[in-house]
Amino acid sequence: MAEAEIGRIAAEATSRWPLQGLTIIHRHGKIAPGENIVLVVAASAHRHAAFEAANFLMDYLKSRAPFWKKEHRADGSEGGWVEAKEADDEAAGRWKTSGR
Repeated sequence: MAEAEIGRIAAEATSRWPLQGLTIIHRHGKIAPGENIVLVVAASAHRHAAFEAANFLMDYLKSRAPFWKKEHRADGSEGGWVEAKEADDEAAGRWKTSGR
């Protein structure tokens, strides 16, 4: 499900901006605090387009891609499921009303 949604988000980015290349890597599985989780690379002849596309992708990864995150505590016990943050939805909302 996550891969399919990432593909849809990538297709939307390439339709909005003149990108020459796009790479999205999102790790999964158990990830320790401080480890890298996501990489978004957008290439364009114009830096503004590349930066905007990368920002768009990060905002939508946080709000639309179906990742289920569960905390695992340092003492070995399991924490709860991490809920989506309202700030992530608000950040993604700016792309619906902007000129892009």
